[in-house]
Amino acid sequence: MWRSHYETTTNVSAEVLFKVISDIGGWTQWDEEIEWVRIEGDIKAGRCFVLKPKGGPNVRMSVEQIQSPNLLADIAHLPLAKMRTIHELFPSEGGTTVRFTIEIWGILGFFWRKIVGENQIAGAHGQIEAMIGYARKQMQAAGV
Repeated sequence: MWRSHYETTTNVSAEVLFKVISDIGGWTQWDEEIEWVRIEGDIKAGRCFVLKPKGGPNVRMSVEQIQSPNLLADIAHLPLAKMRTIHELFPSEGGTTVRFTIEIWGILGFFWRKIVGENQIAGAHGQIEAMIGYARKQMQAAGV
């Protein structure tokens, strides 16, 4: 199994960040690498959804774990491999630490690591900063 992570700290609360990350259907509002997401029903462990990355094929996904306001883990069901994405939010001295982890395993895990995983980690800073920026806008709109 290949595993890599990116970590940063923000002054935005875990509760506000969790609302953004757990709104799977709204990921396109802040992640410009996603064309669309289709999900039906409440977000809970086992819920399936489909994500269309820009320039890529539809990806069948499922929520693996969700624990408000600290954890969202999903699984991408790739051909002959799986990719787990974990967003962890926990209190730290500077506010909230955001840890973004990618894990890839399976027969073609090495292939998906090169094609998707390494690019995800390389772009993690921008993606997480976009999520934090969107969360700040949501706070302002709510008057918080």
